[in-house]
Amino acid sequence: MTPNDFSAQLKKQGILPAVLLFSGQEDFLAQQSLKKVEQSIETNFRAWDFVRSDMRDQSVPVVLQDVSTMSFSGERRFVIMDQPVFLSSKGSLEKQDEKNFLNYLQNPELENTLIVNTVGIDIDKRKKIVKALLKSGEQVNFEPLPEREVFKIVKRHLSLAHVLMADDVINYYLRRLAFDLRLVMTNLDKLILFGVSGKAIGQEEIDQLVTAELNESAFDLVTEINRRHLDKALQLYVNLIDRGEAPIRINALLQSQYRLLIQAKALSINDTQLAQKLKIHPYRAKLANQAVSVQTMPQLLNAYLDLAKIDFRLKSTTLDPTMLFEMFLSNNV
Repeated sequence: MTPNDFSAQLKKQGILPAVLLFSGQEDFLAQQSLKKVEQSIETNFRAWDFVRSDMRDQSVPVVLQDVSTMSFSGERRFVIMDQPVFLSSKGSLEKQDEKNFLNYLQNPELENTLIVNTVGIDIDKRKKIVKALLKSGEQVNFEPLPEREVFKIVKRHLSLAHVLMADDVINYYLRRLAFDLRLVMTNLDKLILFGVSGKAIGQEEIDQLVTAELNESAFDLVTEINRRHLDKALQLYVNLIDRGEAPIRINALLQSQYRLLIQAKALSINDTQLAQKLKIHPYRAKLANQAVSVQTMPQLLNAYLDLAKIDFRLKSTTLDPTMLFEMFLSNNV
């Protein structure tokens, strides 16, 4: 089921499944859907009929009791399991709790809906409890939207707010935030506040008002290195240091970016397949494949190993981080 299918079903609560599994990577869309769920309940009954439990500090018996309790309004009660890490390889349930959960999945309360929100969690499909959940629950998949859809959303919000921004500037803004919908929508509020003055928003305003995420800055660094733009790469690094980013963290993110490039080079699959295989945003997969098309595997491996050496030096010596980065550039540009 798509998020749109779920929204359509939500308007006809009588046909909603008793168990829903939210899956995928796009948390912003999942949270928007949960807001719609809450808003579908009459205001006077929301505190009772809309229950969210963070499973990192809530027990399964309490949640099962919640979802087995009738609605005050006589309609449908929604109980949400957030952060169910016990469904991943990193967590587990006590045997009795797992037994109780499995029993509930076999005979759920049909008048209510249990939503197991695993968006952003890598569930372990080998687990018995996960197999049972996939079998008995209806799945709603929240995957990142295509670039053109994110563009349309931003364009629509700007139009409703009567804020001027040219299409090429919108694309610049989206690339700056790697088409991450949550970051795009959060920062859009700042741009709209600026744009209500009537002045069109340009790239200069984007640079002033929107700070690129460190992950994206690290990818920009790798891009300039691959293009052999030594001066630009060094300036980007210095800018990150000046804004207070820790050299060790910058280096770790550079290692992470090169690890992604090595994986992309080794797999040699298209953008969509790479995004699915590595569970990354499609835009990041697209950039990775573009980057490795002009790089050899030995070049990528050498850069990764050089960054590992820098990591050791940053942790064990007092050498200047910028000097170490310049040495890295001289070996890889």
